[in-house]
Amino acid sequence: MSGCAKTNNHLVEQAPSYQPQPSSASTQLQLPKVSAPKLADVEEAINRVFKRAAKLDQTTHPNFIVGDFNGDQSEDLAVVLKPVELAAMNEEYPAWLLRDPLLQTQSRSTTLRIAENETLLAVIHGYGPNEWRDAQATQTFLLKNVAVANMETKKAVEFLKGHPGRKLPRAQGDVITETLQGSQGCLYYSGANYRWYDPNTFRGESDLKTVHTGMKKDQ
Repeated sequence: MSGCAKTNNHLVEQAPSYQPQPSSASTQLQLPKVSAPKLADVEEAINRVFKRAAKLDQTTHPNFIVGDFNGDQSEDLAVVLKPVELAAMNEEYPAWLLRDPLLQTQSRSTTLRIAENETLLAVIHGYGPNEWRDAQATQTFLLKNVAVANMETKKAVEFLKGHPGRKLPRAQGDVITETLQGSQGCLYYSGANYRWYDPNTFRGESDLKTVHTGMKKDQ
């Protein structure tokens, strides 16, 4: 007598939905491109997304960088934050996606919380003619455990060619290089999430799936 075989299906995390089309006002108020972001613009972007529930961290240097991290030809902002209103930062349905790039496998039931005085890295994706400065640029990933000093923006091909003979991630755009837990690696956008690449331990994209609780990954 045969029974129904259970399958261990991976649930791959989907990329966040697109932001709304820019309004005519946003199109008309196009800002000139500048080589370096201004502090006032950075703080305005933080308040646009977090509504004063978080602030720019003053102890990490640099505390913000820019680059096209999700590979959509629009400049993004990566900025180091500290929580101000902890209840707002831990609300049930926040306006951002809270993720931990160091977790190789995350289930639907994985609950992440922000601690008091925790250092966080927010990546605000650019949108519209003014990119991350645009009033409608609100799509944001808030990342735990990866906000460190001396982070830099690099082209993915430039960083990855320095690791010949190793398995490499499929980065969608620029990467953020930094030293984390003693390893020189990078943060990269995988198409649905931000991940940490350590050239000494990375085993391939197959390890970066989101699975249902109670299911095992295929061997």
